[in-house]
Amino acid sequence: MVGGPYGAALVVASLLVGLAAALLSYLEFRYGIGTPLCKPGTKVDCYRVYSLPQAWVLGYHLSQLAPLYFAFLLSLSAAWLLAGNGLALKTLSFITIESAVLAVYLIYVMVKEARAVCLYCLTMHAAVILVALLTHRAFLYAGM
Repeated sequence: MVGGPYGAALVVASLLVGLAAALLSYLEFRYGIGTPLCKPGTKVDCYRVYSLPQAWVLGYHLSQLAPLYFAFLLSLSAAWLLAGNGLALKTLSFITIESAVLAVYLIYVMVKEARAVCLYCLTMHAAVILVALLTHRAFLYAGM
């Protein structure tokens, strides 16, 4: 773990911010709540990003899956921090490293294809990348 107890707190804080962004993204996608962070017709246009074909996986929109994803990551971090479960930390690290690679791709698609950004999406991507950076040693040195 990079950063010791402060790093652990930053992991949890990042995942909570990611979960909040995921929930707002879902509400925006599902109900069109019209938050000030999504302005149709501008460069900050969540709806244009949501309409990308890459935003769908097996018939589910990523905004539908993201809250579940962050809740799962939070449960892994709780198992690691509260129960001292090393496997939970290694799993958290592995998943976020893989997701960080996907996040870079999704940011590219957002900018290149949609020609707009979704601030909720960028917040979730940043949270995942930060957690991957903070926990990567658990994965790199697993079993050593």
